[in-house]
Amino acid sequence: MPVSPLMLRFVEDELSRAPALAARVVTATLAQLQQPSKPGTAATVADRNAQQEAIDALRRGSKPFGQAFVDSLQALVMADVQGFENPAASGTTTVAGGLQLMDETRVEADIEVSRAAQLIDSASEWELRELQTFTSTLIGQSHVSAESNPLRPSAYAQALWDACCAISPASGQRSVLLRTAAVVMAGQLKMSWAAACTRLESQGVTPSTYRTVVLATGGPSAALAPAPAAVTQKFFEQALKQLSALLQSRSTSASQAPASPATPASAVPGVPGVPGVQRFALLQEALGPDGVDPHVVELLSRIFEAVLSDEQLSAGLCGVMAHLQTSVLRVCLVDGTLLDSHQHPVWLLMNRIAQASQVWPQPGDPRSTRLLRFCESVASDIALVPQPSSSVFTKGLVRLETHLSEELRQQQALAEHTIAALTATERREVLQEDLSQQLAEQARPVPMTLRLREFLTQVWARVVTESMLRYGDSDERTASALKTVDDLLWSLQIPDHPQSRQRLLALLPDLLKRVRAGMAQVALPEMQQQAVLDDLMAVHTESLRPGERASTREATPQELFQRLRNEGPSSSAAEATKGFANSLIEVFSMDTVPAELMSDGAPPEAGSDRPIDAMTPGSSCRWFLSGRWRTVQLLWRSDSLRYFVFASETAGRTHSITRQALVRLVTEGLVKPVSDTQLIQRAVHRVMRDLAASN
Repeated sequence: MPVSPLMLRFVEDELSRAPALAARVVTATLAQLQQPSKPGTAATVADRNAQQEAIDALRRGSKPFGQAFVDSLQALVMADVQGFENPAASGTTTVAGGLQLMDETRVEADIEVSRAAQLIDSASEWELRELQTFTSTLIGQSHVSAESNPLRPSAYAQALWDACCAISPASGQRSVLLRTAAVVMAGQLKMSWAAACTRLESQGVTPSTYRTVVLATGGPSAALAPAPAAVTQKFFEQALKQLSALLQSRSTSASQAPASPATPASAVPGVPGVPGVQRFALLQEALGPDGVDPHVVELLSRIFEAVLSDEQLSAGLCGVMAHLQTSVLRVCLVDGTLLDSHQHPVWLLMNRIAQASQVWPQPGDPRSTRLLRFCESVASDIALVPQPSSSVFTKGLVRLETHLSEELRQQQALAEHTIAALTATERREVLQEDLSQQLAEQARPVPMTLRLREFLTQVWARVVTESMLRYGDSDERTASALKTVDDLLWSLQIPDHPQSRQRLLALLPDLLKRVRAGMAQVALPEMQQQAVLDDLMAVHTESLRPGERASTREATPQELFQRLRNEGPSSSAAEATKGFANSLIEVFSMDTVPAELMSDGAPPEAGSDRPIDAMTPGSSCRWFLSGRWRTVQLLWRSDSLRYFVFASETAGRTHSITRQALVRLVTEGLVKPVSDTQLIQRAVHRVMRDLAASN
């Protein structure tokens, strides 16, 4: 957003009032929380406890709450004013390589912030729009734009969340505080923004004129998928027929009406100062002696006028579109299908240029600079063709896609470390899940405590996974980890006879040593280690009790070992450590097992209509992150669609996110398409609206 002294002075003045605003919010929020529940409102014990804890936290931390709110609001607003990207919020998980991965915790926080922002927006809608007319003037815009106002509901909602996090570590308390404080904040901002408008007006600031903004209908999640081709084609054909009829009626009326030199005329697109009465002469001269139907010239001229005034198109790309106009008109001489289908190469190229430019909206982005230069080159090459046809635009579209593919590869190369870390993380998770399932099946018939079963199927699956990934499946340490499973399961259900007890006695020292080493390898907490060892000791003590497993008499360890010595000679070491025929994981026949265990997992079924499954590298969208909407482009998705890496709208930065977190964003409507309509569709709609209004 452009920075001007007037805007900076206004923002600094408003931020200076933030401490007083925070104090009022704290007081009113406490009063709101302490109000008795309304009759007929059911509240669970957990809800009442969370509310009381929220009250206590706000009472104790009223000053830290206010300070955190002021600091966060100032950082968010000034970053917006200066065009910087706001720092990422907390709630990330660190995975392999130190990568910060957005998970469900982070997304839940963004969902809470989004709801609070919507509440503030809806409660003070009129005052917010009025303020936007003044901020648009402060930055020199002739029209009203929501982006001109850095004091947005999302900034206040994010600052409130940061303040709640500063005084409470519990998510339930934070949610209660935020939802209540957001209601209070909405009322306070309604008055604050109205007062700000009054102050600006008293300073002589004249608000920009209002401008109608047409918003797309439909839910944000549904808008992720493009409209069916048949629907768009039908719209395009009907719109062009209506435009042709309107132009025909205007032409007839103009021929019957007396000429008036005072009649205002529009300018030719790309040729400032040229009156509309000269449009046909200039275009006919450019097209040559054969010319083209005047109605077609008028129709295409109006469409290009609408294209060049499209707010979503940058000034540089407007020049590219203007450069294409004559070539498009020349195509009409040889290709009558131009006005019949929105899938014509001319429209496809223009729409693709506009769509690509929206992926990188920030000014000065090197990616958008390279795109502009490339599009200028394509437009110049097309303009040099004396008799262009649709194939010329098809070649231009192919060149553009090649350029965009190269840009995607460059961004993927920059994110190579991130992609490698997530690939390793997914590989570990898939392997561990497969091992866990196999161990659970192997341990199913063996009676054991719940703690031991969880240890074997979860913790020891991690031990084997780490060993496979660190040392390889053929390493003796991996074989030892797998052999431990067989030995451990056997030790939990040995037959009740002296030879089995002698084998257990010989096996236990080495088995427990391997178990301890595995627990240390995955850094199992000391308390959990001791609990597992205690359970094992209880089971093994019972197993070593000769002929008295069902007895209530407790024998000392010394008595148990003495009885074992009296039962006969110990088994050999080889017999004590050999594998068992009923094992489901054979240690020394693992040639093919790791290949199955190391599978990256099967991808979702083809043809899935879920929006996330339809995302492919290169596609773009907008999502709500850290208190505001951001444009992102998908760079990579894992084979099993567990992890996604998106390029940020700030060059050189990426966002890594889990599938579960992305699903939550989509479900809550916090993922939207970059644009609801295509460039040519917007242009045709605008021409229809203008002609209908003038008739």
